[in-house]
Amino acid sequence: MKKLFLTTMIFLSMVLVAIGLNAQTAETHLNQIDLHKQYLGTWRSQIKDTVAIVTYTAYGKGGMQASGKVSTKGKVFYQYRQLWAYDKNSNTMLGMHFDKTSPSVMLYSACFISKTESETVQLIIRDASHIEKGNELWKEVFKSKDLIIQTYMKDNKTVKVLTFMRVK
Repeated sequence: MKKLFLTTMIFLSMVLVAIGLNAQTAETHLNQIDLHKQYLGTWRSQIKDTVAIVTYTAYGKGGMQASGKVSTKGKVFYQYRQLWAYDKNSNTMLGMHFDKTSPSVMLYSACFISKTESETVQLIIRDASHIEKGNELWKEVFKSKDLIIQTYMKDNKTVKVLTFMRVK
């Protein structure tokens, strides 16, 4: 599993550099590892009877793992795990998303564009020679160390906005 993960992350790093997903210039170089540490902890969002909880923990040097679940009226209907690793070539975090109910893996590139704002783009790999940015984008703004506003967009249109509060 470690070998597969490492190989995949190296491959994604080369792809990201090749297709130019790095949105920062040398003048705006931000320390992505330190900024992503803001996520560490447990976060909760609620809309009516639906609750989302995600916990981020440190993983190795510069990486993190996340475990999340979404439930309605106490019944869990969606669970996932994520692994995130820092890629120094593109100065971004690369993530793999494993959905408990689906055999597919989603891949992401996340980058802080300021000290309080991050953007995460979905990557789609159809085969080894066909890699593209997906039509999904997450914009997250840290309003404080305990409050994140997350905007989920699809096809450049806002689908939903969630507020996450740190609970631990």
